[in-house]
Amino acid sequence: MKNILAALFILSTFSLYAQPKIKESEVPKEVLLALENTYASYKVKNWYQESSQYIADLVVDGQEGKAYFTSKGSWQYSSFPVQEAECPTLMMSYFINNYPGFRSKRIEYIEEQSGDNYYRMIISKKGIGSTEYELVFDTRGKLLKSNAPDPESVKKEYLARTNPEDFDPKEKTPPEPPTSTGGNEKTSSSKQGNSQLTIEAEENNPDRPTEAIQKAFNKRYSESRIEQGPEWIKEDTVYIARFINRQEAILQLTFLEDATLVSTMTELFEERYPMGIIKYLDNRFKDEKYKIEKICRFDYDVKYRDPATGLRPKTYFYVVVSQKVKGQKEKKITRLTFDTRYTFTGLLAEPIDRFDKVLK
Repeated sequence: MKNILAALFILSTFSLYAQPKIKESEVPKEVLLALENTYASYKVKNWYQESSQYIADLVVDGQEGKAYFTSKGSWQYSSFPVQEAECPTLMMSYFINNYPGFRSKRIEYIEEQSGDNYYRMIISKKGIGSTEYELVFDTRGKLLKSNAPDPESVKKEYLARTNPEDFDPKEKTPPEPPTSTGGNEKTSSSKQGNSQLTIEAEENNPDRPTEAIQKAFNKRYSESRIEQGPEWIKEDTVYIARFINRQEAILQLTFLEDATLVSTMTELFEERYPMGIIKYLDNRFKDEKYKIEKICRFDYDVKYRDPATGLRPKTYFYVVVSQKVKGQKEKKITRLTFDTRYTFTGLLAEPIDRFDKVLK
């Protein structure tokens, strides 16, 4: 992405409301045409002018945001505020695991004219007047750039501040925090299961996991509980294990390289789709044709963990619905989440994690 565009975005954010609103009749026709060519469906709430830049305060697919155009009618980029729950799991797990004692002040999804879309997260230490830092992630949740402090220094400082009895001030650095595996199970595991996983990984799978990840996996699922698999997939800094258990359910576990559990997912078969969710979808898409691509139950998802209390996240359902759009090759995708009572809890603009393609 271009540095000049990032700088322009920051300047526009601070100066937007300093400028008076303008009428649509004052907006050049080239700008209006550019907006029409950018989004097939939209509603403009207000127009602003910042120097030679025009800003549309608009709603696209129910999501409020801002689109930025040059006076000559070139679309530059758009920004949409998002909640933490709407962000990729890998993105939120990176923030939670690397910046304890920090909070996310705002998160925006940026769509650029170049097609280089990404998430922009502004973080700061908890407290008034703390310095703000920027983290930029791609649409899958991989960190692209950051001006925040070094994560290792942050974690060591946090550990020294919250556990002073474990920190010797004479030491140059605080002790390293213990590695978490995301669970409280006993440390013993099936030797046979460990052996089987190791052999399969070394001989058949180029994406074999580390020994620590194998042990973390075996603590949860011994060989006796697995009917088929696991199949290991390596994606950047995470490992994904997919397998079928004795109940013939498809499960997927995602780990960071340090064996920290990111998420635990079960992909439901069609005959086991919850009727409460089906009824909601039939009502929501009334008089519209739709297809359920998948329904998954997430029993653990680190991005929903409360960093202050460390409480285990609640189970939820992730649903992907597709619809054919006349005149378009690409299907319209709607992503929804439901709680365990099958009550609708939210719409997601992006896949719930970067491995949505693996679930297909």
